Amino acid sequence: MLRVAAVAAGLLVLAAACSSSHASSGATTSTTAGPLETPNSIPFDVGEKIGLPNGWLVEIQHVHRPYVTSKLPKPARGRQYVALDIAMENAGSNTETVNAAKLFSLGDSLGKVDNVVAVPGVSNGIDGVYKPNTTKFGTLVFGAPSRAQLRMAFNGPLIGTQQTIWMVDPPHVGPD
Repeated sequence: MLRVAAVAAGLLVLAAACSSSHASSGATTSTTAGPLETPNSIPFDVGEKIGLPNGWLVEIQHVHRPYVTSKLPKPARGRQYVALDIAMENAGSNTETVNAAKLFSLGDSLGKVDNVVAVPGVSNGIDGVYKPNTTKFGTLVFGAPSRAQLRMAFNGPLIGTQQTIWMVDPPHVGPD
């Protein structure tokens, strides 16, 4: 329960920061620098490869909404499964162990936080040991309200980097 409260508070704080930063910036800047050297606006958009402290690169590559699979029970009325294709790279010098169920959560515009749903018999592709220069690709599944906007939270301090948030649906930060 404490984890849910902390993630929800983090989502609210980052959403507030997002609103003020987008209102004042007005324009997006581009650069030829690598993702670790490029400042990004928060929340990040689907398709943006995000460079984080200590050499982490994380990207939500695609959102599947709704996500349908026979391996999971039918979701409750008013809910659906959402799957996120994710790429994670440890370009840093430390070895870290990733547990996606602890690292990722999905917040919605109704104020709820949803955790990763394990799909029986299917590896999510993200869990495991990340030695330096390791990249993994996988799919994380969440249960979410059918008609809510979604943001993904990344509890980066668990692997030595920063907490981060992405817009999931809509997949891009809109104008204020």
